[in-house]
Amino acid sequence: MEFQQDQKNLSSLWWYIPLWGFFVYMFISILSFGPQGTDNIAVNVMQTIDFGIHETSHLAVGFFPPIIVALAGSMGEIMVGGLMTFAGFHSKNRFAGIFGMLWLMLACHSVGTYIADARAQQLQLVGPGADPKHDWHFILEQWNMLPADTAIGASVRGLGSLIGLAGLLLGLWIIIQMVRRAFAATASEEEAAANAALDPKKDINPYIYQPQSQRKQLPGLFDYADKAEQQPVDAAHGERK
Repeated sequence: MEFQQDQKNLSSLWWYIPLWGFFVYMFISILSFGPQGTDNIAVNVMQTIDFGIHETSHLAVGFFPPIIVALAGSMGEIMVGGLMTFAGFHSKNRFAGIFGMLWLMLACHSVGTYIADARAQQLQLVGPGADPKHDWHFILEQWNMLPADTAIGASVRGLGSLIGLAGLLLGLWIIIQMVRRAFAATASEEEAAANAALDPKKDINPYIYQPQSQRKQLPGLFDYADKAEQQPVDAAHGERK
C-alpha cells in the first residue's frame, strides 16, 4: 500500500513541478509589481480582485471612526491573503497554501507601495467623490509618522517578499521529498523482485520446507500429520485406529 502511495506521489510530480515553476514566475512578476501593473495576467487578475476587496472593506466598516475606515482597505487585502494561506495548509493542500503565500506577498507589495506614496501622493486614486483621499497619508499623519512612509512601505514589501520566498522553498522541499520517497520505494520493490527471482522459495510458505524433526516446533501447522503417524494401523482393513 505504501509503495502504491509513493508511486501515486511520483505521478503527481508531473503536475507539481510545472506548478512550482509557474509559482516562480509569479514570484518574479510580483517582485517587479508597480503602479503600472505587470505583464503577468494572473498577477493582474489577483490585483484586480485585491482592489475590489480593498474598496469593499472600506464600505463594510463605513460606520466606524475615520481612521478605522482608512485602515480597513489595506488590512482587508492582507487578511484575505492570510486566510487563503491558512485554509490551504489547514486542508493539507500544501500547494494551495503556497499559492496563498504568494497572494499574501502580492497584498504586502500592494499595501507597501501605497504606504510609501503617502507624502508624494503620485498614485492615481480611485474612490467615491471627485477627490478621493489617500488612506495612508491620512493614517500616518494621524500617527505623526508621515516622514517614515517610505521606510514603512519598504518594510511591508520586504516582509511580503520573504513570505513568497518561504513559499517557494517549501514547495521545492516538498517536491524533493516526494522524489526521494518514490524512487526509494521503486528501488525496494525492484530489489524484492530480484531476490524472489533468485530464490523462488521466498514467495512460498517457508514452513513447507521445514524438516520433519523441526515441525513439532511449529504448533498448529503440522499437528494433524504428526498425530496420524503415531496411530497404529489395523492390519485387516489397512486403516489407522
